[in-house]
Amino acid sequence: MAAQKGFIYEVNAYKALLDYGISAGGPPAGAAHDRPDLEIKLSSMTTDKYRQGCELKISPTAAGSLVLKYYAGQWMFGDIGNDPEKILLVSLAQKYKVLQNMNKSGAAGSRWRGKVPYLQNDEKGKKILVGAKDKRKAYEKDLKQFGGTNEVKIDIPAKAICDYYNSKATDYLNVGTHGFYLMNKRDPLGLNKKIKGTKIPDFANEAKARIRVRCQYKGGGDYQFVMTLEFSSVTKSPYNLAPTASASSVAINKSKLDSTENAPLLEAFRM
Repeated sequence: MAAQKGFIYEVNAYKALLDYGISAGGPPAGAAHDRPDLEIKLSSMTTDKYRQGCELKISPTAAGSLVLKYYAGQWMFGDIGNDPEKILLVSLAQKYKVLQNMNKSGAAGSRWRGKVPYLQNDEKGKKILVGAKDKRKAYEKDLKQFGGTNEVKIDIPAKAICDYYNSKATDYLNVGTHGFYLMNKRDPLGLNKKIKGTKIPDFANEAKARIRVRCQYKGGGDYQFVMTLEFSSVTKSPYNLAPTASASSVAINKSKLDSTENAPLLEAFRM
């Protein structure tokens, strides 16, 4: 459901920005992983040759989740396929040694590792219960040994997220509820050079982020172990290229897009 809302937001942003000559390339491709969420250009450009990637988020909460499995005495990642958010999570998990903390050593996993979960997986990745008769009892026991202060939490710089998207030829970020950002100060369209007054902020300096591993209840008596990337203390940008009315909305708020506050950004795209 969240993925579907994200795709609708991408389509809405693309359509809205066509009117300003900012959208480039074709419409968002949904499940395609070989292109950015949105491609943008200066409206003065008559060709898409110089289009640039812009990552889109509805709100700055969690950037996806990754299922963790326990098999043959150790924790491992579940299947990630070609999902870009999961690839991002695995990349960050490897850099910040999440599995090492869970399985072998590291301060962040000191209260997690060494315990055997009641919910495990077989060689095919299927869930199995070991030492518990039903999932309700297993969940209660696993939450007791892996919940609360026993969770794995690793603070990471927001720059790490920017590094990942930069590597995928994406230098801009727009969050529907919080606005438009550069990533690691990269600005291939030269927007900040054209803006008079307040500049577009760098997301690397405007947010806090952490990796969190926890025991998560799914409903209906089922549960799983997951790793999520969580954002906090996100400072709003003075500009928004695809504003929404709220975190639950995926419609583009045209009045906010055309607001006086947003005018310097739109003017920069016209220059």
